[in-house]
Amino acid sequence: MRDHTVSTAGKFIPILLVSALGILCVAGSAMAQVTLTDQNTTIHITTNSSAGMDSWVTDGQSILNQQWFWYREGPSGGQSSLDTLPATYTQIDAADLKATFTGADFIVTAKLGLSGSAPGNGTADLSLQFTVQNTSASILNFHFFEYSNFTLGGQNIATFVDSNDVFQTGSAGSITEDAAATGGTGFASPMHYEANVFNNTLTSLTSGSPYILDGASSSTGNVTWAFEWDLPIAVGKSSQFSKNIVVDVPEPASVGLVAAGLAGLYLVRRRRQS
Repeated sequence: MRDHTVSTAGKFIPILLVSALGILCVAGSAMAQVTLTDQNTTIHITTNSSAGMDSWVTDGQSILNQQWFWYREGPSGGQSSLDTLPATYTQIDAADLKATFTGADFIVTAKLGLSGSAPGNGTADLSLQFTVQNTSASILNFHFFEYSNFTLGGQNIATFVDSNDVFQTGSAGSITEDAAATGGTGFASPMHYEANVFNNTLTSLTSGSPYILDGASSSTGNVTWAFEWDLPIAVGKSSQFSKNIVVDVPEPASVGLVAAGLAGLYLVRRRRQS
């Protein structure tokens, strides 16, 4: 299938409706939107705002307020969201997206793939892979942050088992993320993580000062969580990292069993690692 591409450069430019697949730029406002769909699940992304991935619906259940990405170069200055960079979005098909963000000293490439299941099954999967290329003439000290605010009904609980894995449960289901889900040689794992409540982590990331996630491993209530990669990248080289998110929104009677089962699996894993 032919790719459909939209470029944004942070300016007010007239843009046409580009694709029936869901990439939309509104003339005069530079608003760009992408919709990914597969079977029972749909994700919406606002590409020129730090709202970022602002909707994920699976079997009619809305489970996401915001997931997006911030970066910082070096140890000083504040973090900036990826949408502040000139970007190109290429929708490969209804469920797959490639995005490229170009900075003065680097290029970030992101690949997203959404996998749903049969309607009523309650499960969906999102894979994300990032590549950061150093285009400068010196070592690039690059810091990359993923911030997530999922909502699963009622009082949610978010728990990090280690620096790679987090799971969240609520009255409507569960979410698990493995931040070292795929890849191999050359793929980096997160260096820091943080579980918190809205909107403490987001305030720190957008404060204008350098921030390092605090390592808090659990939170209860209107929870948020974040990963941080600290990447020294040599001249002309790239660093890669990836993650995988699994959503399970079963029938209400099954939610408790699913949550208990996930907690048990993660407890066993933690004991084995210890």
